[in-house]
Amino acid sequence: MNTNKTYVAFDAQGVFDHQNSNLPYFNQMKEWQNQYPQRFHFLNLQDVEFSSLNDDWADSTFKVRCLRQMEEADNLLVVASKLVNVESLTLNWQISRAVNRFHLPVVVVYADYAMLDDSSIKDYWPYLPNKIRKYITRDSARMSHVPLTRDKLERALGAFSVKKSLYPWSSTTIY
Repeated sequence: MNTNKTYVAFDAQGVFDHQNSNLPYFNQMKEWQNQYPQRFHFLNLQDVEFSSLNDDWADSTFKVRCLRQMEEADNLLVVASKLVNVESLTLNWQISRAVNRFHLPVVVVYADYAMLDDSSIKDYWPYLPNKIRKYITRDSARMSHVPLTRDKLERALGAFSVKKSLYPWSSTTIY
C-alpha cells in the first residue's frame, strides 16, 4: 500500500489546452487513483481553485496554493512527453520549489515508453523541462525515471518519499 502523497507538476497550458498537453496522461493516472485509492494519492493543479485568476493577485494566489500542496507532498511527479513546454515558467517554477524548498524526490514518468534504459534519458532530453535537465546535468536532485506503466509508477511513488527519507541514488536513477 502506497501512503505517499504525490504533487504532480504541470505546464499551465495543459490546464487550458487539453489537446496539446499532458492532461490525458494525468487523467489516465487519476483513473488509476480511482481504481486503486490505496495505491495513488495525487495533489495537482486541478485541485487548485482557479476562480481568482482574474484578479491582480492571481499569480501569487496560485503560487501560494501550489506551495501548500507541495508542503503536504512526499514526492514530486513530472510527466515527460513530446507535448510538454520545456520552457514553461509555471512548470519549471513548480519543479524548482519542490526540489529546492521542500527537498522532494522527483519521479519523472516517460509517457511514450513501456520500458526504460540508460539511453532513454538521452533520447528524451529535448522533451524534459529545463529544470529537470539542469538538475540532471549538475546531479543536484534525486530523481527516478520510470515508464508510464501503473506498476512501475506505483512502486516508484511508494518507494521515494521525503518523509521516509528514501531517495533515488542520483539524478538518473532508472526504476
